[in-house]
Amino acid sequence: MKLLKIVSAVMVATTMGAAVVVATPGVTADAKAKKSLKTFPKSLRRTWYHYEKNDKGKFRYSKVTFSAKKWTNTWNGDSYTVPSTAKGVLHQYDPAKKLQKGKDSWLFAYKAGKSTKIGFWNTTKKAMTPKSTLTGYKVVTAKVNGKKVKVLHAENLHSLPVNTPYYYTSKHLAKITNPKGYNYETLYGPKR
Repeated sequence: MKLLKIVSAVMVATTMGAAVVVATPGVTADAKAKKSLKTFPKSLRRTWYHYEKNDKGKFRYSKVTFSAKKWTNTWNGDSYTVPSTAKGVLHQYDPAKKLQKGKDSWLFAYKAGKSTKIGFWNTTKKAMTPKSTLTGYKVVTAKVNGKKVKVLHAENLHSLPVNTPYYYTSKHLAKITNPKGYNYETLYGPKR
């Protein structure tokens, strides 16, 4: 009887070990399927200001605002005579689940190193990857008049060369870092 119990225990242990080996590749595959962010990082959450001279020679402020789940971008640069506003609501995308049908205002976002990449919701899983994102946001620290300040780099990921407008925590900081209103040149941006 004891021998039968020992043999049964060995068989159960062997079977369980085989089940673990069989289950491991599936678990690894699921771990590689990366979910998008549920909320925007706390470092982004605030209103950021950008200052530049538009194509008509007018000095203008643009701004981008992040909350936990909302993004608003009011652009007033380039050739714009009236500010253009885009809004979005963050939704988490899980590639292991069926793709939800989103609305025009839905966003998805991924963390990529120190950047947060965002894109608008799409109709195919292939278009919901970090490579499909439109803009990358990264908060860095720079010196302005001898003081360390937070600066938001907003990269348009599909432009060549890549446009990187700089945003600051106040209109005052945005103006004193770019008093001549340069657009995306080496003369523009925080001094390191």
